[in-house]
Formats: sequence, structure tokens, C-alpha cells
Amino acid sequence: MCDPITGMALASVASSVVSTAMTTVSAGQQAKAEFEAAEAQRKAEEAEALRGIAQEQQEGLEQQSDIMRSAQKELGAAQASENNLTQTSLGALLLAGEYKLQRGLSRIDEQTAIDVSFKESQQADAISRQGTRGVQASGRASQQISSAVGSTLKTAVSAGTSVYSAPKTPNRGASSYVT
Repeated sequence: MCDPITGMALASVASSVVSTAMTTVSAGQQAKAEFEAAEAQRKAEEAEALRGIAQEQQEGLEQQSDIMRSAQKELGAAQASENNLTQTSLGALLLAGEYKLQRGLSRIDEQTAIDVSFKESQQADAISRQGTRGVQASGRASQQISSAVGSTLKTAVSAGTSVYSAPKTPNRGASSYVT
């Protein structure tokens, strides 16, 4: 059995150690939860970016299809009126129609490429932000654990100082009555 001062010091150190262990577990769980939330958000943002890319590509195909239909309609009208046109004027009409067709398709391809590039950069940004959030969560957990360990060490040093500076009376805490 130990004297009351030593007992109180040991109890204080034990309480601090338990508190540090609980803080460590809590900080780890919090960091894990934050990382999982960041990963879920990244996946959602990435899925949205991919959906946007698919939508941009679909819209580009639809616009190209509209231009092709329009060009075919103009070609059909030109061929229908072929009897009234000379070979040179028919060739000029067909060349102008082909130029308009190719220029329209080229513009659609350019805009689709720009839109897809933008969506891909959003996707890369989501991945980068998720990594940053994971590092921040890990840093906060490390800070909490370091603080708890520091507090435990301070308590242990304080307890040791209390025990060391306690009066050195023989048989302290023992009964002074003799039976």
C-alpha cells in the first residue's frame, strides 16, 4: 500500500493516460470520418463531371446531325433544280454547301473539346481537393493526439514533483495510536 500523496499522483497519471488513449481513438475516428466524407464528395463531383462530359458529347453529336440533315436538304434542293442550273453554278452551290457543312462540324467539334476539357479539369480539381481534405484531417488528428500526449506528460511530471516534494515523515499516513 502506498501513501496518500503517491496514490493521488498515480491516480492522476492513470486518469491522464486513459484520457490520452480516448483522445487518440477519437481523433483517429474523426480523421477517418472526414477522409471518407471527402472521398464520397470527390466521387460525387467526379461522377457529375463525367456526366457533364457525356452530355456535352451528346449535344455535339446532335448538333452535327442537325447540320448534316440541313446540308442534305440543301443538296436535295440543288439537285432538284439541276435542270435549271449550269454545271459551273451547280458546282459552286455544292462547294459552298460543303464548306458550310465542314465549318459547322468543325465549330461543334471545337466547342465540344473545350467543354470536355473544362469538365475534365473539374474532375481533376475534385480529386485534388479530396487529397487536401484528407491531409488536413490527418493534421488535425495528429495535433489532437500530440496535445493529449503533452498533457499526459505534464501530469506525470507534476505528479512526480508532488511525490518528490512531499514531506519525508516516517510512517506518514500510519496511525499514531498504539494498541
